Amino acid sequence: MNAWMRRWALALGGLLLMQVAAAGPVDEALVAAAGMKAYPAPLKGPAFHLPDRAGEMRAKADYRGRVVLLNFWGSWCPPCREEFPSLERLQRAVDDEGFTVLAVTVADKAAAVERFLGGREAPFDILIDTTRRTAEAYRAAGVPVTYLLDRQGRMVAGKAGPQAWDDPAVVRLIREMLEN
Repeated sequence: MNAWMRRWALALGGLLLMQVAAAGPVDEALVAAAGMKAYPAPLKGPAFHLPDRAGEMRAKADYRGRVVLLNFWGSWCPPCREEFPSLERLQRAVDDEGFTVLAVTVADKAAAVERFLGGREAPFDILIDTTRRTAEAYRAAGVPVTYLLDRQGRMVAGKAGPQAWDDPAVVRLIREMLEN
């Protein structure tokens, strides 16, 4: 197994060490069709406080009550750059107050994110994790790593590696979570 694969295995395996919440899991078949791995029970994700692109601090608690697709990425990462437009399309496709994509850029500065965006506005919040502490707390050993959080902020599924996030199966999964 090469170093890249070991990192991803450790990242996903490390999630099992996090505190497990009491509620039941999401539909595994729906999650698998969306290209993600369902966790046997929702996992309590760490709290965070990070600045957004304007420097305003945001906390995990600010997103409570929403279904969140939490994506760790980097403007310097080719697969991340490739999947980013699909995150934008997903946010637009699931135009619901109860859902948001939340992009956390890892080891980037706000200026690099602005260069990557090229003057366009993303339809979701982008938070800046220059120290990598939040990514490390979530066991995101590399990027991109994405977690699906329920309305209580618990991780119900995850995926290491790039994906087309606007795939109809992903949209179906998120709409199902919004209905429950």
